[in-house]
Amino acid sequence: MNEFTNLKAQEYAEQGNIEAWIHDYLQNEGNNVPLSDRLKLRKRYWLGPLEVKLTSLKRIVGPEPHNEYVESEENWNRRIEAIALRLQQGWDMPPLIIENQGGVLSVRDGNHRMGALEKLDRKSCPVLIWDDAGVEHIRIGDVEE
Repeated sequence: MNEFTNLKAQEYAEQGNIEAWIHDYLQNEGNNVPLSDRLKLRKRYWLGPLEVKLTSLKRIVGPEPHNEYVESEENWNRRIEAIALRLQQGWDMPPLIIENQGGVLSVRDGNHRMGALEKLDRKSCPVLIWDDAGVEHIRIGDVEE
């Protein structure tokens, strides 16, 4: 069974070991070693996985010029098309990794997955949210019931 699914992340969270899953994911299938390394620099407080409305998340990657990381529209579209196809085929997508930045839920890993979900007109997705000060600082008003 694939270790990098929402179901596996939930199992790790229930065992109180979500950070191990996060680093394993980022260093392997997530292909985001720099984020894993930055997360290890200090204690992080995690919430999730939980289902959150896409409208409550701030994407930081994409072709739009205001994004923190801008990529070509061609590359963006190619990547989200491939992900959208996997989702349509029933892929149990790993949760997006979100940083709570003073109440803004910033997508730090999973921007292409979020783009694919938006393309498919999905309303919510699984996320893992961290805050450096504690989970009590995370506003989760847009959690799906």
